[in-house]
Amino acid sequence: MKNNSPKKLSFLKVAYGVLNAYVTTLFLILALSAVFYFSSLSEEFVPKAVIAVTALSIALGSFKATRDLERGGWLHGGLIGLFYVALIIIVRFLTDGIAYSPHIVLDLVIGILIGAFAGAIGVNL
Repeated sequence: MKNNSPKKLSFLKVAYGVLNAYVTTLFLILALSAVFYFSSLSEEFVPKAVIAVTALSIALGSFKATRDLERGGWLHGGLIGLFYVALIIIVRFLTDGIAYSPHIVLDLVIGILIGAFAGAIGVNL
């Protein structure tokens, strides 16, 4: 039986989910680079593949972090997606110096939605 206590946000779970998502990204990007290196795929597929890797990493990180929670999976997952994308934006800003663009807001919204959806699934499975 589920506990009806008030929802508590676990920042440790969010940090675990973000770290897990980045580790997943690292391994998937390494695998993806090997596929591109050893195959004849053109470079036009790289941006689409990176978006897919990012989405999959957020989803897996959110799912794994919320598996043992009783409630609030969507909130934890959404925060995982937010922090994952925000950290990428900050690093991109520090290295490339890019200014604000509408794509940044879209990336944040999509990251939050993917994380919230995967977090909700993680709590309910």
